[in-house]
Amino acid sequence: MMKHLRRTLAILALGSVLAGMPQAAGAKPSNDVALQQTAEARRPNIILILADDLGVEGINAYGGEYHTPNVDRLAAEGMRFDNAHAMPLCSPSRVRLMTGQENWRNYEAFGYLAPGQRTFGNVMRDLGYSTGMVGKWQLMGNGFDGRVGITPEAAGFDESYLWQLQAMARKGSRYWGPTRANNGKPKISEEGFGPDLDSTQALDFISRHKDKPFFLYYSMVLVHNPFVQTPDSMTAQWAKDRFSGMVTYMDRLVGDLMTRLKREGLDKNTVIIFTSDNGTNQQIISTRDGHQVKGGKGLPTINGTHVPFIAWGPGVPRGTVSKALVDFTDLLPTFAEIAGKGEAAGKVDGVSQWPVMEGKLRHVRDTIFMHYAPMWQYEPSRFAFDDSWKLYGNGQFVKMDPVSGTETEIKPNERKGEAGRRYTVLRKLLDQTKDGQLNATLYPWCEGQASLDPAKPSTVGGCAKMPSGEE
Repeated sequence: MMKHLRRTLAILALGSVLAGMPQAAGAKPSNDVALQQTAEARRPNIILILADDLGVEGINAYGGEYHTPNVDRLAAEGMRFDNAHAMPLCSPSRVRLMTGQENWRNYEAFGYLAPGQRTFGNVMRDLGYSTGMVGKWQLMGNGFDGRVGITPEAAGFDESYLWQLQAMARKGSRYWGPTRANNGKPKISEEGFGPDLDSTQALDFISRHKDKPFFLYYSMVLVHNPFVQTPDSMTAQWAKDRFSGMVTYMDRLVGDLMTRLKREGLDKNTVIIFTSDNGTNQQIISTRDGHQVKGGKGLPTINGTHVPFIAWGPGVPRGTVSKALVDFTDLLPTFAEIAGKGEAAGKVDGVSQWPVMEGKLRHVRDTIFMHYAPMWQYEPSRFAFDDSWKLYGNGQFVKMDPVSGTETEIKPNERKGEAGRRYTVLRKLLDQTKDGQLNATLYPWCEGQASLDPAKPSTVGGCAKMPSGEE
């Protein structure tokens, strides 16, 4: 008995000594370290693909007319959301998307996100992810009001390759002969197609960071106007034909990304969210399930906010369709929960959609509120809606048809039964949201110019001057 006891004590003592010794090069990690490394490796990579100016009618999986086989594949292998909504215009959407905050809290001007804001880039970097962004930035100011916005680095991105990093700078083109800023250093290329350069950078980021969890915000410049010929549609002549070619080229780049994930062995451990920042350009009329749908970019109507939204990756049931409401404020908390630290989202207006994406809950929100004051050409509006009904701040109550993209007004004497119940809920939401006054500014570039409407300041009434560049 004593012999066995002495032997046990000796083994324990030796273990204690060895634990305090440095490991030889190439030695296997301890079980605890190995388990920690395994847990780290299991945290999924996250890629957010954000198309520019593409309403839900632009994707074939939603009944659209355009050729989008790769995005359709994401939908077939993942979850397609039929009730996802962005803000009607790019800058309000991007501020809302990146910070998880309602616009009335932190949207101050078009093309601007204030320094000091906490974005999903900051959250993911704090959680130990390598963070990168490729594509459109347009958040450092509009160049007219003196504001200088947040930098990609301050917004949490370790690496960036961006178009329109700074307002009023020589930004060149987003397409042919493109300008891009590589980690803040701008370069104008005489040759090449901008989306191809962006794709190369996105794929390179994936390959270089394949051994550690990464977060990639792929903010595509397609399919925003000007409507141009792509390398695959050089004979396209009219705006609609060029737009169609741009949609399909965008889809091709999505396919290239999926191929790279497969090649690097990351397709089983990467969550992809595909969506868009607002509705399609108003110049474009598309066919969706037999309906003619006019693009609603800039407008607070369903065609201005209704965007494709597809989740793909581990944990997402294959080939499923969700009717759940999704708002852009929901992305930040969703990413935090996918990373296993939902509490890291902090105080936001959004709610995590991950339980819906996993198929555990049918929905996590019943309504969406929007305070839309873009301060850029479009009339401001505040409104609240659910999956079928919308109430505008001016009292207009409508029934929405998400397939045809139409809104039918329901007069006060018709608000009975289901319509009456929904109206009461939305009226209460509008009344209880203390978001303050809508900013009436439409033309910030007219500051100091003669107003076209003597009864209004030039920033509201307009002026003879028009801005150069692209939204």
